[in-house]
Amino acid sequence: MIFVKLNHPILMKLKMQGYTILRSNTPLTDDNPTWIPEKVDMDKFFDLDSKWIANACIPMEELHLLVIEDALYNIRNGDLFGEVLLG
Repeated sequence: MIFVKLNHPILMKLKMQGYTILRSNTPLTDDNPTWIPEKVDMDKFFDLDSKWIANACIPMEELHLLVIEDALYNIRNGDLFGEVLLG
């Protein structure tokens, strides 16, 4: 397992491997969050009544999600920050 800088080439690689989101428990104030890639069915992800969303929304636990496809098309490479855990 290694950490790599979050950028568009890494996001493309993860997308090609079937990953759809990055998850982080790091506080929003952290300048260098740690992201963990996950494979999530996006249809279920966007269904607000889904069990996945219910389980992800645990009170008092900061969970941040970044949708890989959204980040590729809507966030400039220079605006991405943090490190991704690759295994």
